[in-house]
Amino acid sequence: GSPPFAAMLSSDLLSCGIDRWYPDLRRLTIRSVLVPLPSDFAAYLVADGVVLPGGDDEAGASPAGEEADDESADGSAALALPASFEAVRRAIDDGIERLGGAVFVKLNWSAPRDAAWVLGGSLKCTSSEDVLLLLQSSDRAAHDLTEARRMCEDAAAAGEGGAGVDAAGEPHGFVLALRKWCELQPSREFRCFRGAGGRLLAACQRDRFSHFPELGARRSRDLGLLEAFGRELPS
Repeated sequence: GSPPFAAMLSSDLLSCGIDRWYPDLRRLTIRSVLVPLPSDFAAYLVADGVVLPGGDDEAGASPAGEEADDESADGSAALALPASFEAVRRAIDDGIERLGGAVFVKLNWSAPRDAAWVLGGSLKCTSSEDVLLLLQSSDRAAHDLTEARRMCEDAAAAGEGGAGVDAAGEPHGFVLALRKWCELQPSREFRCFRGAGGRLLAACQRDRFSHFPELGARRSRDLGLLEAFGRELPS
């Protein structure tokens, strides 16, 4: 029989990227700075054995522009920093400063929540080093950079990966979103499903693995607030 849902196309995936929806919703969402990621930087983030320059152990990295065919102390090939590294790192640090000194980060679609352990269980980043360490340690980030488009029917049929092109055929790259750090309450985050005209059809808690007993008593009030918020969204 036919599948219960229509196949996802690359244009559908790209429309869900924060670089697509943030410009239209900036007044309704958390203040953010979007940093474009050149292709060489995206490749650097998913390379095996990457270490950050300036750390205690720099055996796995060499300065931009240097040859990377020497072997490190453990016999593995040293990794060269991409030519764009310093420009991207400066943009990250500048963005963090503009947003008050602390940010939550995500790529086009996913946040590196699975790598919070590298920062002691928190996703709060106060430097480019924090940001890069999270991204390099995250399977979710790696999926965005290497596998997300392969889920799309048209990209999979063409054997494509990476960022790809948009519906108009223009190149569509990766972005790093720096979002102003906020102490959000998991019990106050909801996923909403809307129909024609933005009408609220259903809502559920975003954290589906936790039980928040207080939500039952607030059900009617919360649904009213979510419905009102939906009316502020652009059509």
